[in-house]
Amino acid sequence: MLRPGRSSGAPLADDPRRLFRATELVACRTCRGSGAVGGYTGDDPPEWEEEAWTCTDCGTLGRVAADTPLLDRPPVPAPFDADPDGVRHAEEAARTAVRRLAPWGVPAVDRVVWRVGGPLHRPVKATVPHPRAEVLRRLFFRDWSDELGRIPHHHVPLDGLTSLFAARAAWHARLGRAWRLAADRALTVPASADRPDAVGRSMADLPDPFTPLIEIWAAGYAFADATDDAIHLIAPEPA
Repeated sequence: MLRPGRSSGAPLADDPRRLFRATELVACRTCRGSGAVGGYTGDDPPEWEEEAWTCTDCGTLGRVAADTPLLDRPPVPAPFDADPDGVRHAEEAARTAVRRLAPWGVPAVDRVVWRVGGPLHRPVKATVPHPRAEVLRRLFFRDWSDELGRIPHHHVPLDGLTSLFAARAAWHARLGRAWRLAADRALTVPASADRPDAVGRSMADLPDPFTPLIEIWAAGYAFADATDDAIHLIAPEPA
């Protein structure tokens, strides 16, 4: 994870859609860096569950630089200078993934905010980079569990920052497999999904958002999350 190649393409040109986050990080005030908040379960009667939901203030990233300034130049330029083609590919893949999540209620946004280095404070609980797309996890692992069966996954020992990124990538890969199975079986999105642009459509006809997400990981970069105004990507710290 976070080991991009080198490319000899043209240097990155200025792009108003590309910004960089200053490197100082602060914990989200709502979840205090945990990435999740408590809430009532859907049981009858409902019960309180600690860390039941992804924090809606910081999205899927447990620690965010919410209070650090956005820059139009990278504070650490080395990763971007060494692999300009890879950076451009990661950005386009990220925008493609978010566009493909539009039927699931994820806002269309093309601004990319880069951050150098971690952290992912703990394994991310959200399936995809926006809380509204959590409906996909319910479909894959609850509503369609009989049709899809068990979706295998790779266990990643969580013993450091790199392994947290690896766990995130493995989770996206597992979701990508679930999507392909649902598309192969032409499953229809039920009304219970409560996403008007997706309900009633066959999964075979909906655009797959996970293939471009996995392309970002394969290029050596990390997809952190998407918020209402930006896509957040991570580049590695220089060796």
